[in-house]
Amino acid sequence: MNKPGIFNVAVAVIIEKDSQILITKRSPTRDHAPNEWEAGITGRVNQGETCEEAALREAKEELGIDVALITAFRTFHFYRGKEQVEHQGINFWARYQSGDIVLDTSEQVEYKWVTPEEALSYVTDKSVIEEVKTFIEFKKHYSL
Repeated sequence: MNKPGIFNVAVAVIIEKDSQILITKRSPTRDHAPNEWEAGITGRVNQGETCEEAALREAKEELGIDVALITAFRTFHFYRGKEQVEHQGINFWARYQSGDIVLDTSEQVEYKWVTPEEALSYVTDKSVIEEVKTFIEFKKHYSL
């Protein structure tokens, strides 16, 4: 575990297209949550980068697509991997803009476009379930 006061910042991005969201299956070689389905993509914020910049970069790096961020809708906290590295994170809602999905198979091995409610039948991690449920409720009250 890291020393007190030291932690990483993470982003998680739910990507929406035509009222569906993208879910991705993590590679079996990942050190955290291998083979788990997640809503969209996740990643760390690099030094000197804003959370918004990290979210856009991760979508491009991991999926090969461009997205437009709508808003942040949730924060989260967790300990990652065997080392239990502490992370603080921000969930973003984004809309697909352009590009064909090309998975970085060291990160994800499969993807699907599903309704947010359908996503709940794929994800098993408690934090990701909470993320999707919060997104569903948030969308009910957010008008565009």
